[in-house]
Amino acid sequence: MTDAQKLLTIKTILEDGGEMPSDEKLTTYLSVAASEILSWIYHLVGGVPEGVSDVPAKYEMTQIYAVVTGYTQAGAEGEEIHIENGVHRNFKYTEMLDYIHNNVLPIVRVGAVT
Repeated sequence: MTDAQKLLTIKTILEDGGEMPSDEKLTTYLSVAASEILSWIYHLVGGVPEGVSDVPAKYEMTQIYAVVTGYTQAGAEGEEIHIENGVHRNFKYTEMLDYIHNNVLPIVRVGAVT
């Protein structure tokens, strides 16, 4: 899936008649999610191998949903909690990372890392 297709998928998921985030903002989220996915996959075996820069196809939807999760959980102006008319909203900035860590399996190896 290309980045443009991922961006379109995210916009379709986020579409609710409100203001749509900019392509630049969503592309940044995609890039951060890709970096974290690759780091998480290879963190037990010495880091991301040289030349690996694309999210594996099996984790592309995880990347998309991590962006949606991260974007929708971002509070306004650094808020951690917002209470209005008796409605409590809690924002947790680690939601995107937690989503990735809970849905991506790291590569493991038996023996010492060389």
